Amino acid sequence: MVELFVCGDIVNYKNTDGLVCSNSLSKIISNADYSICNFEAPVEGVGTPILKAGPHHYQRAATVRGLKQQGFDLMCLANNHMLDYGAEALEKTIEIANEEGLETIGAGMNFKEAYEPLIKVINNIKIGFINVCEAQFGVIDYFSDADEPGYGWINHSEVDKQVIKLNQICDFVIVLAHAGLEHYSIPQKEWRYRYRHLSDLGADLVIGSHPHVPQGYEYHNDSLIFYSLGNFYFDSKNYINKEERSYSLLINLKHDGTLSFKPVFHYKKDLKVCLAPDEKKVDLQSLTDYLGEEYEKLHDKMALEVYNKRLKRNLIYSLVPIPYDGTILFSIKRIINRLLMRVKKQDKNISALHLIRNETYHNVFKHALELISKENMGED
Repeated sequence: MVELFVCGDIVNYKNTDGLVCSNSLSKIISNADYSICNFEAPVEGVGTPILKAGPHHYQRAATVRGLKQQGFDLMCLANNHMLDYGAEALEKTIEIANEEGLETIGAGMNFKEAYEPLIKVINNIKIGFINVCEAQFGVIDYFSDADEPGYGWINHSEVDKQVIKLNQICDFVIVLAHAGLEHYSIPQKEWRYRYRHLSDLGADLVIGSHPHVPQGYEYHNDSLIFYSLGNFYFDSKNYINKEERSYSLLINLKHDGTLSFKPVFHYKKDLKVCLAPDEKKVDLQSLTDYLGEEYEKLHDKMALEVYNKRLKRNLIYSLVPIPYDGTILFSIKRIINRLLMRVKKQDKNISALHLIRNETYHNVFKHALELISKENMGED
């Protein structure tokens, strides 16, 4: 049997020693045969900020050593912040990981490195790992050059080919995915279908991250899908004061080809991830129940809410030449913040690209407008 520990997103600004876990949680991580995390941003002090929409994240270089010291073995790099400071920062992150004895997957200095799966033989069980992310800044997609640095794209045909190939030569295939709507407790329908499709191709386990909050899980035929583990440790401005109640996984892979799991519930306290007492454990069963009978209703509500409260305004703002987002109040706020230099001037083309290229946002626009159109047709 092989025991894997898998957790969600990590960004560490505050812990100068790189240690982000309590001792009790670190013991669980160290005792597992192989432990995996999503390393959400490159190390500090290298490279320059790329032209992009959204925040630029980095983290303490000591985090890599701290993760190794606390029991981790693999850093997933296929995420939307890994190229925030360009190729130089990505290369340095991989270099430091190698020096500390940590393996990396999901990003690299060219197409081959970014899409290269990792095959491990542990306790005579052969496991194939794939790490990919939705299309954001840093993605290597169909328009990228073969020698361009970046991360693997979850919807590239190469991913499907790899899952099929690994299924033929490995005992287990695990896809570590980074995609979805942030801060919502259910996955988009399109990601449910994508993860199920990867399972149909041969993935035994699909584990998601990126939404920053935990989501539920489901069995699909003989495969198991976890839609989001939520943040493991995040101490950037928007998250430093949050408890980040979430969960990680202990996955048992057995020689007979079956697998089982146990959730490890945790929360953040005093800038450390700690094992959660009962009153602070996330209700994983309720999150999973959201995927049942109420899912369609919740999904429609989520799409309309995101479209009306955020994406519609942002798209209007990015496409018109004046500082206007469809509403007078928010437009005035944008102008005032710009004049007071509270925010940097945005490249509107980059903002539009961010909203249109990314599958998650594209799906919101499409589904919300379909719902609105149907409602208007019903009124007629």
